[in-house]
Amino acid sequence: MKSIPIVLSAAFLAACATLPAGGPGGPAAAPTLPSTPLEMGDWRHVGAEQELAAFEGAVEHRYVAGLDLSAASADLRRAQFTCTANQDTRGDPPAQICRKTLTEAGCTHTWQVHLWDHAGDAKLARSRGLYDRRCGGDGLLGGPG
Repeated sequence: MKSIPIVLSAAFLAACATLPAGGPGGPAAAPTLPSTPLEMGDWRHVGAEQELAAFEGAVEHRYVAGLDLSAASADLRRAQFTCTANQDTRGDPPAQICRKTLTEAGCTHTWQVHLWDHAGDAKLARSRGLYDRRCGGDGLLGGPG
């Protein structure tokens, strides 16, 4: 009869034990694209540096590591970017370069998204957003030519 209180005490302590949250599970789900369009920023009303920073952030958050490279380039095509495979093999080149150019009010706005392949597996390793604005004789980012 003395063993019953010991067994009950052990069961009670086991029931009160704190277990780690989220134990082992299946593989993490592959990243997916948001359903909203790519955010191009307020390029008509902000300076080139602010637009560059906003676009870089939007690209970084939208095109994350592990995303199918084809899904990222298809999403960019829907946003009217032209994507091509990169032919440059020097250094650490992106696998694809996607570009969109608009001319408005005497200024040419160019957005680029560089997509790096992860070890040739058609999965995105990283992405980078770039922006340039040229107005009249301006140079890069609206600076002197």
